[in-house]
Amino acid sequence: MILARLVSLLSGLLVSLGLFITTAHSERIVADLSDRVIKISSNFTGSEIVVFGTIERDQSTVSRGDPYDLVVIVRGWDQTLVSRRKDRTFGIWINNDRKLYKNAPNFYALSSTRKLSDIAHPILLTKLQIGTQYLLLPPNFNPQDRFATYDPFRVAALRKMREKGLYTDDQSSITFLSKTLFRSTIPIPADVEVGGYEVTVHLFRGGALLHTETQTLHVAKTGFEQHAFTLARDHAFLYGLACVLIALFTGWMTGVVFRKN
Repeated sequence: MILARLVSLLSGLLVSLGLFITTAHSERIVADLSDRVIKISSNFTGSEIVVFGTIERDQSTVSRGDPYDLVVIVRGWDQTLVSRRKDRTFGIWINNDRKLYKNAPNFYALSSTRKLSDIAHPILLTKLQIGTQYLLLPPNFNPQDRFATYDPFRVAALRKMREKGLYTDDQSSITFLSKTLFRSTIPIPADVEVGGYEVTVHLFRGGALLHTETQTLHVAKTGFEQHAFTLARDHAFLYGLACVLIALFTGWMTGVVFRKN
């Protein structure tokens, strides 16, 4: 029993050390996006981006038997996510308890070559937060003892974000067009927030992280929506005054149109 725990501890330590051991990048990713800016208009119903690229190898790199694995993650900024639990009190369902998660990304979409459990060790996936199952975790979380740290509030929070389409895990969805050329399509939902997003591509082989490439994606309003958003943000008084004048004009026109002769 003690020997098994020591082996498990040493395994986790080796995986953790692998995060900090840097190489000369003999194998690296060169990636790009089909669109760096997603424009939101009044009829925006969602979009998608294509992440593509190639794996470059140094001529001196020793060939290995394990295949390459890729994980593409589109992640937004952290926000506070509230998870509530309802209890029945006097025959009425009310919110009785809640839990806050301050490290919850507002958007998280993952695409990978195959199941994450076949790509890397859970300790490495936890440290890099690869996969929605490794989000909203406490600092002392141990992947080897996940049942002991089961959190119903976290489960409910993840389920809510997945139902909204804001958290997705699309495993085995990256296509290799050749031995080194890859392509992945990631959907962007209609209710995505305006702002900057990070698109990260991780390269694995044999359970080890070889290289990481990060690009920036911007989601921005366009047309009338952008002008209204800018006016409301930068000139709140003028925006409020314009809304009042439009409301008064609309009411006056309605009275003129439907005035009885």
